Amino acid sequence: MRSVEEHCRPGSVVLDLGAQPFIVSCALKRMRYEVVAFDVDPEPYLKIAESCDIKPVKCDLETDELDIGGADCAVFTEVLEHLHYYYVPSILAKINKALKPGGHLILTTPNIASLFRRARLLLGIQPLYRYHVREYTMSEVLTMIKDAGFDIVRAYFSVVNDISLVDTELPVLNYWGLIKVVVKKPTKLNLLRALAYPVVKLIPSLRQLIVVVAVKSRKPEIKAVERWG
Repeated sequence: MRSVEEHCRPGSVVLDLGAQPFIVSCALKRMRYEVVAFDVDPEPYLKIAESCDIKPVKCDLETDELDIGGADCAVFTEVLEHLHYYYVPSILAKINKALKPGGHLILTTPNIASLFRRARLLLGIQPLYRYHVREYTMSEVLTMIKDAGFDIVRAYFSVVNDISLVDTELPVLNYWGLIKVVVKKPTKLNLLRALAYPVVKLIPSLRQLIVVVAVKSRKPEIKAVERWG
């Protein structure tokens, strides 16, 4: 949300792409943005959207066009990994088309090169979450975004998932909060996260979340992608 506040003025049009369960959409609405929420299957969460006075637009990003233009910002968080990689370049191009010149894209996606993904692979365990189609490295994400006609404003590895996605309902805001969780609930997952945190804090590229802020600067450079099968 901080990135949206930094790059989009209150009252401007913000697209929430892959929006269900519309929690982000509602938060943006309360921050006084004009929110347009797109999702492939909005019906199960309509009550949440309607409670914030948001009318979702049903849209399959892989096959449908974004029927809007001139938006100021596009929020594309935790969606890229759920899409077939063959369609990702064209989807990013659609987002470019939906934004006005100088509009911003805020994107987050899991880091396939994170410490936890590497550890799972070394143990012979599938590193991808079962609902993810593909996860990416930072360099792959940046290349795709640049090819889609954006300039990179900021790109970094966030530590938020390394301290927040823990096996507990207790709030965790920092490392000491994580230690308190381990003391109260010393599960294997919590212990592993506590041990891993100093490493990912020291080496950002091993963190679990990629964050990119980009600005629309030109038309997309869509490249032909060879598809087998």
